[in-house]
Amino acid sequence: MLICTIFLAGIIAGMIFYKPYLGIVFVIVSIPFEGIIDLGSISIYPLESILAIFVLICIYKSIVGRHNYFGNTKLVYCCIPFVLCIMLSAVKSIEFSLTMKEIVRWLELFLVYYLTINLINDEKKMRIILYSMFLTVAIASTCGIINYYNSVSFGYRVSFFFGNPNPFAGYINLIIPVLFCMMIASVFLWERIMLGVFAFLSIMAWLSSFSKSGWLSLILTIILVFFLSKIRKRGLLFLAILFAIFAITFLFSDIRGNLMDRERSQPLLKALEFRAMCYPIGFNMAKDDLILGIGIGNYPLIIKAFTKDAILIPNHLHSLYLQLFVETGVIGLSAFIFWLACTIKHLIRSLKVLEGSRNYGLFIGLVGGVIVYLFNNLVDVHVVHGIHLQWGIILGLAVVLIQFRESEKCPEMV
Repeated sequence: MLICTIFLAGIIAGMIFYKPYLGIVFVIVSIPFEGIIDLGSISIYPLESILAIFVLICIYKSIVGRHNYFGNTKLVYCCIPFVLCIMLSAVKSIEFSLTMKEIVRWLELFLVYYLTINLINDEKKMRIILYSMFLTVAIASTCGIINYYNSVSFGYRVSFFFGNPNPFAGYINLIIPVLFCMMIASVFLWERIMLGVFAFLSIMAWLSSFSKSGWLSLILTIILVFFLSKIRKRGLLFLAILFAIFAITFLFSDIRGNLMDRERSQPLLKALEFRAMCYPIGFNMAKDDLILGIGIGNYPLIIKAFTKDAILIPNHLHSLYLQLFVETGVIGLSAFIFWLACTIKHLIRSLKVLEGSRNYGLFIGLVGGVIVYLFNNLVDVHVVHGIHLQWGIILGLAVVLIQFRESEKCPEMV
């Protein structure tokens, strides 16, 4: 097993060395399969291993070659205050390993975004990244659907390798807006058919997760994407196709019956009540440390002192923003909101720049992928599942499309 792992790592390293942008492809493929490979005395984390190989190769080629893989810093400076805040909150670390784990996960997000905007510099590479994303979500969805129909247990929900249905739905949420907008913007019939098949598989798996938070966040995003779209006729076609897929999916008696049974056993108000319980817990944890918070990564160690019932101890506070407030305080949350505000402002201002271009529809889909993540994290915390890396890549692709349009306009201005 160890020899096979080393051999596979060598092949991946060789391909990334030959074509560095393929590192992003390997990151995308490894996200749904994130986990630990146990080799006895050695434990390997595939996602972190690929990222380490990827970064080392880019640094090496930047030093010894004539390539500059770190020259583009668009929106990178906006995240520096937040990085400094999570570093500062690490001073309160109770267990070093948990603190470093959370810091590394945030740094991975900014790193993969940084590499995306620097390595994707033409439309061919853009399409390779997009199709690797679509194929990966189609494979994950197919495996999830097969597991769902092979299961005979009551109330089964698709979670694939994510361990929980909510992160699985959150992962698919990121891809569906991009998938649909690219399908509508495509001029080739064969491409529309293929993307339609991917969309059908993704939505079937998405519905089979029975994640109310995932459903609500995607529906809100679809409504927003429809209003952002300037192509009303194709936008209506988009909604019609989406409704048709929903209708076809609910024709399956297993999904329809499971949904009805779940609503009877766990109504929506009960699920919302459990999530609302996290807010007083979070405020009680942070009331003595409002400025710097309790410290990044300390939540699992401190939560037990604030919840008497061991059964009701939440794995996280069911809101990324509340969790950041508790762990990094007012300063950390403000720095994070500042970074998000700069990012959203840049994307909104770019709608005018890309209006009328052939990539406008795809850009709207990427913006939808960015927004659905923000909606989803109002009632869930997905930062610990590698989904944030997929979000960083989607955000990077949106910025790359803006740069493509600006480079096209430069000769016109001259």
